[in-house]
Amino acid sequence: MNIRKVLAAVAGAALPPALSAVLLCAAAPATAATIGVILPGSYPSTTQAEELQLGMTLALKTWPGDAAPKLIVKDSGCDARKALAISQEFIAAKVDVVLGNWCEINAGADALRVAGIPFISSNAERMKDQDLQLQLGRIELNTGEKIAADLRRQTGLRISARTSCWMDFDATLSDRVDAVLCPVLTIDRGRWDQVANTYGAAFRKPFTASAARGYAAMEVALNYLRRAKGMKPAAALKETLSMATLLGPVPALDAPAPTTALQLVFKHELPKLNPQQSQTLDKLIKTKGCGCPGGTLRNGCPRDSGPWGELPFVVRGGGTPAACAKPIGVLEL
Repeated sequence: MNIRKVLAAVAGAALPPALSAVLLCAAAPATAATIGVILPGSYPSTTQAEELQLGMTLALKTWPGDAAPKLIVKDSGCDARKALAISQEFIAAKVDVVLGNWCEINAGADALRVAGIPFISSNAERMKDQDLQLQLGRIELNTGEKIAADLRRQTGLRISARTSCWMDFDATLSDRVDAVLCPVLTIDRGRWDQVANTYGAAFRKPFTASAARGYAAMEVALNYLRRAKGMKPAAALKETLSMATLLGPVPALDAPAPTTALQLVFKHELPKLNPQQSQTLDKLIKTKGCGCPGGTLRNGCPRDSGPWGELPFVVRGGGTPAACAKPIGVLEL
């Protein structure tokens, strides 16, 4: 049926109000959804921010049909107060969903929840009991710092869980630390290779962890928007939990952190320790090194996993076997 001809034919004719409404709705173009993005654009890394946005842009191209969602991107500078202010702007603009938390965590989430706007958090950490929020992080808030504090006390080493790796997933060590505790990025290798090739062809740049995180967050947002057409936001978010992304399945709300969620990366040369500290470090490496997952009794691995057996980290470097010497770049599912 040619809607334009129908409308022309009935122009000036008296129609029942209900039929008039149907014809007008049929003639109107589909309204595009709006996605608000709270991006750490100016700090800590403009390069990472660009990669995050390019990843989102690439994922957005997978949207079927003509009315692709519109992006509104605003810079938080990794400042929680700015992120909250941006959230208020998005509420006023009545966006359909908000992406954020690549750097700051939970900033603006409460205001968005009250306004009934779903929030997709891409922080490596996650918070408990967050309604109207999907969190891609696998590590409960402050877990890394608690583990690092205990390890500092037990080994006497300078171990940090608050470095840039929580933003870029790159476990680098400065002169100020002996080891870093960093999140591990998991990937679907088959999809990674496919998306990386498309990304390289589109932008003439290598596909990075930041680009992948942007892509995965947008995948979740688009999946939610498809479902939200016929559901209330809370129900659509619940359905979205079942999806898989480039970085693997969306973590369940109460899912414990996997044993490989974090990596403790040591320098090749460590300071001299007292006998007790050296013994503790040796047991830690044997228990949590990649050759002894979970402290299993194999090839000299200790039967007693000590206080670290159930904690979600593995050890890299620090005298581990050669296969475990380098930090994990990405971990294939």
